[in-house]
Amino acid sequence: MLWLYRATLVMYPLRLRSEYRDQMLQTLRDAYQDRRIPALHFWFRVYKDLLQSSFTERLNMTRDLIFKTPVVFHTAALALVLTLLGGAAAVTMQQMLRRGANQPQIDMADWYAGEIIAGEAPGNVIPQGYVDLERSLQPFVIFYDEQGKPGPATGYLDQSVPTPPSGVFDFVRSHGSENVTWQPRPGVRIASVIRHVNSKTPGFVLAGRSLRLVEEQESLLWRMVLGGWIVVMALLIGGASLLNRAQRTKPAAA
Repeated sequence: MLWLYRATLVMYPLRLRSEYRDQMLQTLRDAYQDRRIPALHFWFRVYKDLLQSSFTERLNMTRDLIFKTPVVFHTAALALVLTLLGGAAAVTMQQMLRRGANQPQIDMADWYAGEIIAGEAPGNVIPQGYVDLERSLQPFVIFYDEQGKPGPATGYLDQSVPTPPSGVFDFVRSHGSENVTWQPRPGVRIASVIRHVNSKTPGFVLAGRSLRLVEEQESLLWRMVLGGWIVVMALLIGGASLLNRAQRTKPAAA
């Protein structure tokens, strides 16, 4: 265990290891001989303290380096600002992509719900069609009665009309409408818009469309953001290193 402790001292900064390693090892030997607790408990405390203290020392060393070296401080501050700005822009773009995925479902749900409220039967309003929710990117519409039982529909999954959880209908019944990401089964995610219909044929109109294309665009967006961030950080670090080297060699040249 002592040999292992000696090896794990590598977690401390090099300066501290070189100056205090022998003293730390001798203190550990003395503490082990004078211990009043079981050996397993003793070593657990020792390694817990090692992890905490080494992390604290490295954090202090990094803080001192940043604040004592203007180039490092300004580079870190600029990197933080650019990271926050880039992250905010990326999140904004991702939200725009996701909100855009609800079109044209919003218009479809409003139109079909309006026709049914005006007195038309759902079977006369919703056209005949077959959209495979797993493979197709086309929008679809489904009518459910007040109990959540599916009626006329153009969207199918495994040759049948899927049904959202009953809690979704309860929420829409009390709030009138809802935009929700619906996952009828793993790997199938739908951007759906649900409207509650109060008419002689009460129920719910659900218009949806697969999120597959949007999620592919989101994945591409995050890969581009990560790649751009790595390039920017590399340029910042490289520029800071060159500037710091130039400042160190200038007095020597003088």
